[in-house]
Amino acid sequence: MRDSPSPKASILLALEHRPSAELLREHLRRQGHETVHVEDGRDAHQYLETESPGAVVAGTRLPGRTGRELVRLVPPFDPPVVLLGRRGNDGEVVQALEQGAADYITRPFSPPVAAARVRRVLSFREAFPHAAA
Repeated sequence: MRDSPSPKASILLALEHRPSAELLREHLRRQGHETVHVEDGRDAHQYLETESPGAVVAGTRLPGRTGRELVRLVPPFDPPVVLLGRRGNDGEVVQALEQGAADYITRPFSPPVAAARVRRVLSFREAFPHAAA
């Protein structure tokens, strides 16, 4: 198991939509979190093989590897993966959560609410650092 994150853990933003990534990045930075942004699922998976971010926010339709594929490739909640996808597809949301996504945020999204949900996932991971083991 990887080390548990610090209170201001880094966050991997694996989002193909640059404006969404920038909005979320700015709100997370205001809270003191470092972020790394990639626009391709293969790059995200490569990053996760060498780095240990506190959480991942991944687009459901990433090129290369989708966010749902990333959920299946990482150990459960190590790191937790929050998916960002389109509104109106309840079946996809339920399936993603059942497959191990920590949360699912629909577009269009409120950046402050999305950042709060990512921070909540980080706080759960800190409160229960060995739950993924």
